[in-house]
Amino acid sequence: MTISLEHMTQLDYDNFYENSIYEYANEHIKSGNWKKEGAIARARKAFENLLPNGLATDGEYLFSIFNSNENIGYCWLHFSGDNNKSFIYDIHIDEKFRGEGLGEAAMLRIENYCKERKVQSIGLHVFGHNQRAVSLYNKMGFQVTNYRMEKVLDEG
Repeated sequence: MTISLEHMTQLDYDNFYENSIYEYANEHIKSGNWKKEGAIARARKAFENLLPNGLATDGEYLFSIFNSNENIGYCWLHFSGDNNKSFIYDIHIDEKFRGEGLGEAAMLRIENYCKERKVQSIGLHVFGHNQRAVSLYNKMGFQVTNYRMEKVLDEG
């Protein structure tokens, strides 16, 4: 297994952009944050704000993830203005490659990429219902830094 990060091509970016908007909207729907109606438009607006210049947006690094020569997913990495912190906005391993340890290997490659750039910490967000990702991040040493909680009230 040889994991590498390659800057996205425009075609890869176009696929990432549409796929990520759809996934982001669905994650918000699953978590109960958003209603299905209007979720795609809301997600698209968020992406337009975060990536106003697409691949050329300052501080945003968009990678295709490869295992040897095979494209297995993508990662969107943000560096703060002082570059000592990074944030993973999105990481995705294609469904057919899951369960093979490639997600963990990709995270380690991202970690090394950040270390090479003298980054001191990596942050990320994970939806509470995504227990597979939560388990991986816990295993890799990520710490919970805050909680957002909600209680649905009965109408009675």
